[in-house]
Amino acid sequence: MTMRPTFVLLSLICGSLLATAQRKKNEPDTSSYLSQPNRIEFLYEKSNNEFHLVNGYDDGLLVVKETYNRLEQGYGWEIYKLDTSLQIVWSSLLIVPYGHTFQGWDYSSHEYFLLFSSAQYKPDEYEIVRINAKNSLQERLSISTVFPIELSHFEVIDKTILMAGTTNFKPTVLTFSLEEKKPRVIPGIYNTNSEILEIHMDDDNGVFSVAMIERMINKRLTVNVKSFTADNLMVQNNTINPGDRKSLIDGAPTDFSSGFQYISGAYSNKSSLYSRGLYLAKFVNGRQQFINYYNFADLTNFFGFLNDKRFKRVRERISKRKEKGKKNRYNYRLLIHEIVQQGNEFILIGEAYYPRYSNYQTYSAYNPISIRNVYSYANIIGYKYTHAIVVSFDQNGNILWDHSFAIDDVFRTNLVETVTVNVHSDRIELLYLEKNHIRSKIVQGHDVLEGKSYTPIRLGSEKESFTIKDPEVEGLDIWYDNVLYAYGEQEIQHDTGGKISIRRNIFYINKIQYNPNGYPD
Repeated sequence: MTMRPTFVLLSLICGSLLATAQRKKNEPDTSSYLSQPNRIEFLYEKSNNEFHLVNGYDDGLLVVKETYNRLEQGYGWEIYKLDTSLQIVWSSLLIVPYGHTFQGWDYSSHEYFLLFSSAQYKPDEYEIVRINAKNSLQERLSISTVFPIELSHFEVIDKTILMAGTTNFKPTVLTFSLEEKKPRVIPGIYNTNSEILEIHMDDDNGVFSVAMIERMINKRLTVNVKSFTADNLMVQNNTINPGDRKSLIDGAPTDFSSGFQYISGAYSNKSSLYSRGLYLAKFVNGRQQFINYYNFADLTNFFGFLNDKRFKRVRERISKRKEKGKKNRYNYRLLIHEIVQQGNEFILIGEAYYPRYSNYQTYSAYNPISIRNVYSYANIIGYKYTHAIVVSFDQNGNILWDHSFAIDDVFRTNLVETVTVNVHSDRIELLYLEKNHIRSKIVQGHDVLEGKSYTPIRLGSEKESFTIKDPEVEGLDIWYDNVLYAYGEQEIQHDTGGKISIRRNIFYINKIQYNPNGYPD
């Protein structure tokens, strides 16, 4: 069912309004490489609407707008398919039965998938809405997982639905074939002494890898990666032997390719959550070829996020300790991203953070859900981010170069990836969105093409301004080729030239374009 978007305010800025998106001359700290050629706005009510975006890459975006419009069969949500220039291709009505809860979404092979839990008291029943990206046709699929599962992952690969989470505090992964339409539990995952770190999807080869952290007999931690085809056939099972006195507290795998797989992450001594440095392990046909460890002090630019004076002082202290034969020990909590391949190099990205606590210091006892947390602190109120690191390794585990990227004024109530890293053959873009500004840094191997810049989110007119400087909802994601998209909620004030100004609440999407030759003034 196709509907006309008569109840949504849409403002598409492109073509003749490109001039308002261009960088002003002599504007300080604004990137010379990033432009914002297109923008679209949806009017919303703060208490009645919530937006979700499903990335279809070069197939565009799906906008899902939650509403409380009550119909006979349920709530009437609105969905919009956008092309890569942020033009609306089609719009449609989505009926969400009462009692259903939105759980997740994904895109695969020109189709969008929306996951809903079917009922509050039936945690083993789900419904998937399958939407054709070309013509908006919808198909509804009912899924029973047979047993209750607390979901943490929802993915689609090669016409197969993948769902993962915990059951009775143990990790569980199951698949659901869109052809057979029955669930199958992946063997070898359900284990008391393990916890899912991430699920790495290799859509090109039709393979996915489940990375798990495991507690060994000596109570230290290691990382195991099991790789499967879409029909649940295990093709490789790699468990890292960390050696003596090391504990692996995080890890991410590369694609599984012709028997080769690299795993990289952070290590600590004993089972501390604070990492001492990074590691890289290589497997060939299931056999570990090596594992190399790199202390944070051995990285050239790990402390490059500090100001010049402090950075110089830290580097001098490291050098003096090395001359005296003393070890440099720096402890950080690090959130590891997926490892990315750039030609023959492997790029590791991590974000340093620390938890912030309320004034009332309490903690609960052993948490059976996480084998990494001996104590689950009840007074954690969020996480403060300090900087991101990017490290390049060659195929033999040698560090080729590293960079750091300061993360300013970022506090999250949940531990999530803040920095978006766009890896290309000739450069790497580091970006995050905070307080209506894109903060970016562009590097090329050892070289910095552009230092940290602060690019404001472009509005539809020079007469418009933000009334809220720190919006509750905003984000940035990789889209396709040289393009990303920024999104969020904004309260916009339009200056009419008189005493009265017009205000509106909008959900926006801005197209972010990288221009290799710089953006002309």
